[in-house]
Amino acid sequence: MAYSVADGTRFAFSTTFGTPIAVSGITNSANPILSAAAHGLTAGTPFLLKTGWEDLSEAVLRVGATVNAGDFSLEDLDTTDTLFFPSGASAGSLQAITGWQEIQQVTNLTPSGGEQQYAEAEPLAQRYSVRIPTRFSAQSLELEIGDDPSLPGYKLLVRASRAQKLVAIRMLQSNGAVAYGYGYVSVNEFPNLAKGSVTTAAASITFQRPAKRYATAVPV
Repeated sequence: MAYSVADGTRFAFSTTFGTPIAVSGITNSANPILSAAAHGLTAGTPFLLKTGWEDLSEAVLRVGATVNAGDFSLEDLDTTDTLFFPSGASAGSLQAITGWQEIQQVTNLTPSGGEQQYAEAEPLAQRYSVRIPTRFSAQSLELEIGDDPSLPGYKLLVRASRAQKLVAIRMLQSNGAVAYGYGYVSVNEFPNLAKGSVTTAAASITFQRPAKRYATAVPV
């Protein structure tokens, strides 16, 4: 059991990706191995995965501790359930994230979405409705930023927003925990002003897949 605080948390988004590398497959196991010839990645490298597995496609993952010339382990993943990770359907590609830009002066964040959605059935013979799980709502993250349009992070965020560009997001907490996501960024370029309060700007990231969290900043 452990507690953590928000103080010291830092945010960044991707500026560059490496050349796409073909993924020939991923094993179904509690410690899955991804096969990619001459991948050149090292333990701890974050990368964007595109695969036939819906639950992992367009997710940002991390290279695990076991690395060989043509394959490596996926840290903190379990792909044994073939309902969600069908055997033989995992081929795709990956791209290492090679550049990050810090988002300066983040003052608050608000996650939303990711809730289970339901279809409601109302059998005539029953007095009570029944809810059946269907899908999950899209996840997003709202960032409140101390307004300063001269900051390099803000400038690049605005550029990505105007271009409707997909970017990777990294949140690094002071205790070493890190979270990654991938999605569209949107910036409201008009600041929020209130008497006696710090002027802020608003940015949001809508994730393509649920964010992936790791308990430590390096593979274990």
